[in-house]
Amino acid sequence: MKNIKDVLEKVYTNKSLRRSIVPLFIGNPGLGKTVLIQEFAKQKKAKLVELITSQMSPFEISGIAMPDKDIKKMVYYNFDKLESLKDGDILFFDELLNGNPVVLNACLTILEQRKFISGADLPDIMIIAAANPQGMSPLTPQIKERFVWYDVRFDVDMWVDYMVQKYGITAGMGQKMAALIQREEFETNNFHTTRSIDKAVNMLIHDVTTPYEPIIKPLLEHMIKNPFSETVLLPDGRELAQGEMISWLDIIKLKMSA
Repeated sequence: MKNIKDVLEKVYTNKSLRRSIVPLFIGNPGLGKTVLIQEFAKQKKAKLVELITSQMSPFEISGIAMPDKDIKKMVYYNFDKLESLKDGDILFFDELLNGNPVVLNACLTILEQRKFISGADLPDIMIIAAANPQGMSPLTPQIKERFVWYDVRFDVDMWVDYMVQKYGITAGMGQKMAALIQREEFETNNFHTTRSIDKAVNMLIHDVTTPYEPIIKPLLEHMIKNPFSETVLLPDGRELAQGEMISWLDIIKLKMSA
């Protein structure tokens, strides 16, 4: 995951690479690929045009040719979302491999020649793609070679640090949650991904029942004891006397509501 930022930075700041390389980050759902790309665009103060490829028709990408009865010729219309792009902006194809291959074929001129269907040149933009391996459509070599493929793997330390910072859990709790993500085989409906575990913790904090509860809640209900001789003041003003017990879940609730 850490390599994504480095690749984006070096491709974006090198104009030659920006106009010739399309990084494709492929990895399991919920790893945060899309979030990292969105954050990168904000950091660069660049407009991000995000196309969810699995939900689009080919004409929304390539544009379309229509007959004009007045001039008796075909007129080529570009997709308006792409025409709004300017130099330094970022075009992001998300869920790239989960759409119809016809849609991917419509991308080829844009990806390789950096031109609209009308023949006009694309601005000096960066093009990025992200995808999940699950449900991937069969691809021709012509499509595959348009991208530089990066295998994105789960970064345990990075995610645990994020959860510790966000919720105030211990690193040990984070490691146990991370183990669930590492064992996920995507065979049921409620997957253990970085995104789903984060949502599950947030639901439990707000007392909302979740299918993840039998696994996640026992980790958060671990009891701790005040080891100090003096009382400890909790975020809600309550005092915790020496030896008094409180669960991590209660502490997190207090922290999040403070």
